[in-house]
Amino acid sequence: MPFAFALMLISACSNGQQNSGASVVEEVDAKTFQDLIAKNPEGVVLDVRTPEEVANGHLANASVINFYDADFMTKATMIRKDQPVFVYCAAGSRSAKAADQMSEMGFTKIYNLQNGYNGWTNAGFEIVKDANAPTTKAESFTAEQIQTLVSSNKLVLLDFHTQWCIPCKKMIPVIDELKKDFEGKVLFQTLDADANKSLAENYKVVSVPTYILMKDGKEVYRKTGLTPKVEMTAALNNAL
Repeated sequence: MPFAFALMLISACSNGQQNSGASVVEEVDAKTFQDLIAKNPEGVVLDVRTPEEVANGHLANASVINFYDADFMTKATMIRKDQPVFVYCAAGSRSAKAADQMSEMGFTKIYNLQNGYNGWTNAGFEIVKDANAPTTKAESFTAEQIQTLVSSNKLVLLDFHTQWCIPCKKMIPVIDELKKDFEGKVLFQTLDADANKSLAENYKVVSVPTYILMKDGKEVYRKTGLTPKVEMTAALNNAL
């Protein structure tokens, strides 16, 4: 066997062993789940239970997408795939199915909570008791409306978000402060990605939150996920 060919075979086998050892979905107990969330502040905690279940209690800062909803996978695609996702349901069955689907969608690391919310509460870990689910109907816009808005204003920051996205909610105070700081200089337009799917597609929004700064009708800045105020301030000042 030629040396070069043998070397290629060895390399292929080695790569295959490395890939097979890296599982995208990992089942973890409540303590490990809690520790991993603490170590990965930009990760997404995902509750896939029904709104009724969520209203009776949920993990802190959990984004909520009902696994039984027909558009579960559509909504799940809006979560950042390059950050770990911590998924749970009531006992672990629905979240395991959700994790498998999300693995096929290209998520890089998913942790499924063994025994789910029940296991979490039985372990005595903290829960939040409030209804963490969308409660208002989001406004929808046509492509023509947004195009007119962008073309008739020098600087427009398009804020793509969803009601179920906790990182989006965490960014609200930052955006509110920026609105005050740049009043009269930058127009801020919020767009619910669920209610404006075609617009999200047009602007190539693949996860939320996504912020797109348009100057004279052209994109000059884009940022996805939790973003420090200082970074967005610099981007806005640079565009002025």
